[in-house]
Amino acid sequence: IAMGKLGGRELNFSSDMDLIFVYVDAGQSAGPRQLGNEEYFRLLCQKLVQLLGQPTTEGIVYRVDLRLRPFGNSGPLAVSLPALENYLMQNGRDWERYAYVKARVINDWSEAGWFYREVVRPFVYRRYLDYGVFGSLREMKALIEAEVRRKEFAANIKLGPGGIREIEFIVQSLQLVRGGSVAALRGQQLLGLLPALAGHGYLATTAADELHAAYLFLRRLENALQALRDQQLHSLPDDPADRARLALQLGAGGWDEVAAQLARPRAVGTEQGDAPAGGRLRRVWLEELPAEEAATLLGEAGFGESGQVLERLRRLHAASSLQRLDAPGRQRLDLLMPALLEAAGREGQSSLAIDGVAHVVEAIGRRSAYFALLNENPAARERLVSMCGLSSFLARQIAEHPVLLDELLDPRLFAEPPTRAELAGELQRRLDAVSGDDGERWLEAVRNFQRAAVFRIAVADLSGVLPLMKVSDRLTETAELVLQASCEQAWRELATRHGVPRCVVDGTPRAAAFGIIAYGKLGGLELGYASDLDLVFLHDSAGEAQQTDGGRVLENGVFFARLAQRIISFATMLTPGGHLYEVDTRLQPEGRRGLLVSGLAAFAAYQREKAWTWEHQALLRSRGIAGDAGVLESFEAIRREVLTAHVRRDQLREEVLAMRERMAQEHAQPAAGDFDIKHDRGGVTDIEFIVQYLVLRAAGDHPELVRWSDNIRQLEALAASGIMAADTAGVLSDTYRDYRAELHHLALAGRPGLMPGERAEPLAARIRAIWDEVFGG
Repeated sequence: IAMGKLGGRELNFSSDMDLIFVYVDAGQSAGPRQLGNEEYFRLLCQKLVQLLGQPTTEGIVYRVDLRLRPFGNSGPLAVSLPALENYLMQNGRDWERYAYVKARVINDWSEAGWFYREVVRPFVYRRYLDYGVFGSLREMKALIEAEVRRKEFAANIKLGPGGIREIEFIVQSLQLVRGGSVAALRGQQLLGLLPALAGHGYLATTAADELHAAYLFLRRLENALQALRDQQLHSLPDDPADRARLALQLGAGGWDEVAAQLARPRAVGTEQGDAPAGGRLRRVWLEELPAEEAATLLGEAGFGESGQVLERLRRLHAASSLQRLDAPGRQRLDLLMPALLEAAGREGQSSLAIDGVAHVVEAIGRRSAYFALLNENPAARERLVSMCGLSSFLARQIAEHPVLLDELLDPRLFAEPPTRAELAGELQRRLDAVSGDDGERWLEAVRNFQRAAVFRIAVADLSGVLPLMKVSDRLTETAELVLQASCEQAWRELATRHGVPRCVVDGTPRAAAFGIIAYGKLGGLELGYASDLDLVFLHDSAGEAQQTDGGRVLENGVFFARLAQRIISFATMLTPGGHLYEVDTRLQPEGRRGLLVSGLAAFAAYQREKAWTWEHQALLRSRGIAGDAGVLESFEAIRREVLTAHVRRDQLREEVLAMRERMAQEHAQPAAGDFDIKHDRGGVTDIEFIVQYLVLRAAGDHPELVRWSDNIRQLEALAASGIMAADTAGVLSDTYRDYRAELHHLALAGRPGLMPGERAEPLAARIRAIWDEVFGG
């Protein structure tokens, strides 16, 4: 096993070979003078080291260093694979994890893949974001910095300031912490890892570029140094002739140019100093001051309601989760809290910020490694406080799902809202890191993706970098990605057990396919933070022999029903972290009495012949979102045909009004002075009914009206076709956006969809007036 520079394919002209010798298992040789495997391979390794390192008149081949083997110099020269695995799991230390980042099998060994997958990867790269390693990394960093400060290393390009070792530490530290969840970070070669670190947001692109350039220059300079006299040198020469030779090798005009290049910034630190923040508030947190003096200090720090803040801190201090902390955990917390207090005092909503921070700290107290994460990352600490000051929703999300703390490390969190392509790439990255055969880990990966995506969208929403329509787009796209992944996973699971559903139509056998149709807010690309998913499931199985082709045969109807049930289960399964979505399937044909999954032909017949007007209203806001493209195209053709040719237009007005009245009766009136944004007269539902009525009434003559499923573009189509005045469409669109923005922000604050009546009345009055114009008052 090659380690170090050899493992990373980064040898210089005078590198040592860091090696570990491994054999498969105990046993003995097959010759006439039998030897046990341990003795046999000990002798073999001695001979190999001697051949490589024996001085001759020509020098040596390589210096070999075996100190990285289990138990170092006191351990056996060669170790069996089970013994190595046991050592790493039982005795392996964090510095060894750091070293094994570079581990690489370099001979043709049949066990190489298994060794890396089952031994190295679990030891080096932990399944969850590895906050616990921060302490060990800090100790390693301190040792490196101590060497950097030594005068004799001032001119050393490996161990000195901004040297090779510091760059290696930055990259390998990020690998240790992040590689468990990001497969792209599990390589051995430093230069190849920098783009991956930047691509996943763990290094700024400029920082990665700077590190790349610095490392290349330092390695070229290192090779040039060692080529001078074929010696293992890392210190810059004082001799003018040697300096001139180095400049020539590097293509520089002279030593001054080399020195100028060397003086450029060559390292980007991932930590921002070790001095604890919030020093003057430490005594407040530790309850070392009288209440009056502590409240005064909090007031000076920026807390307007300092007495209430002090009381909140005392309740936090006494929280049971924090009282049970061990000594290292308490030390981490006592270092963290003053820094959080100082940051919260700078927030405009300082009391809200510290209340959210306290909620998070209390929730994560059972895993003090999270405290280490925030202590080691001041930028992440600032982002946490800023988000708690923006919204109690964000604070609750982190408290309920601490894995979201990972998102705080991304510097793009407040600056760059996620695009659909980025969301899709993030989901794929998470799924690539787990096996599709491991259903539990697959589901965990999907849930972590969804929570992180909604969290990032909410941050972008509240910080003003993502407009309302894009917020709904991103929330909608997140749900679509989850459902598509769920569909694929559920299909894999069922097809593995039962085979693929097939059928014979007009004598021709073919595979049967499945699609997911979104209705309501998801169908209308208007999903909110607390929206249900209204879903209908369809298949295209028809004809004869409708069954799966595997060993455990199922009728296609049963297969597709189980498929839909599995997809719903993925979204709604309750775990300690809650569930992802509520799913409503009542819009399927015949509602609760109908089949969970309908065939396309049966669905089309129902919509043409039996569907109520309210079901055609719902169909107007539907679209295919996941599954087989052919099924989704067939659905869209049915949708357009039904909406243009099969709506009962002679009864349309009366049935729409009756449904609106029924909905009004079913929803309780809000308290006096409050306006129910969705259900009250002049609210969201009235706007949606106006649009649906006008589109359904005119779609027979204007089929272009049913092209879109969302309210805003349907309003634009009504105006473009002359059915609605442009200024009326503008009023409805603007008010609809205002209402939805209010609902978004109320959801983020954890409050019901109500607004003060006096503020809502000007908006509602305009909508009621348009309602009267459309329906005749």
